[in-house]
Amino acid sequence: MADEWLLAPLLHRLGREAPKMRFICTPVQFRTVVEALATRRVDLAATVIGKVPRGILRAPLNRGHFVCLFDPRHARLGARPTKRAYLAQEHVIVSFNGDLRGTVEDRLGVERRVRCSVATFGAIGAIVDGSPLVATVPDVFAAQILRQRPHLRSAPFPFPHAAGGLDLLWPAALDGDDACAFVRAAIVDVAKQVPALKKAM
Repeated sequence: MADEWLLAPLLHRLGREAPKMRFICTPVQFRTVVEALATRRVDLAATVIGKVPRGILRAPLNRGHFVCLFDPRHARLGARPTKRAYLAQEHVIVSFNGDLRGTVEDRLGVERRVRCSVATFGAIGAIVDGSPLVATVPDVFAAQILRQRPHLRSAPFPFPHAAGGLDLLWPAALDGDDACAFVRAAIVDVAKQVPALKKAM
């Protein structure tokens, strides 16, 4: 998810400040990131995660809420959807398990009419565009899609839920590494400059 809004401005900045630095970016998620950091397969990770074990440090990149993303030409959801209207829609979800259950089902116990499940957030905008499908996504990601597809709309998620967000993670063993600290500081600073994040941070 982070590469949609974070990677490009980070590379622009480091192209000026550290032009010889090279990156290898690989997908991680909350089920795989701890092992990836512990084994040093990755040095830094930006992902959504709950508790982390000792030996993994973290810094918040953003905090926000879920919103509903939809195409108003095809989905009848409205500006402030009710729970009933939300559950009456067909949905596209992101499932790291490759099944038909997402965060809404797992954490809130709400059963949606899931028509499509994808592994990442990358295709959500294209799937919603021109279809009646509704996506429930973090507000920072919805803002990114709406900049690219301004004819889409977002609306509040109609169920109460705690704020969540993206964290920057790294092994404690690298906490004193100058290069890692330099990149961490750049990531945090770039995240503060992203328009969708300024309100949430």
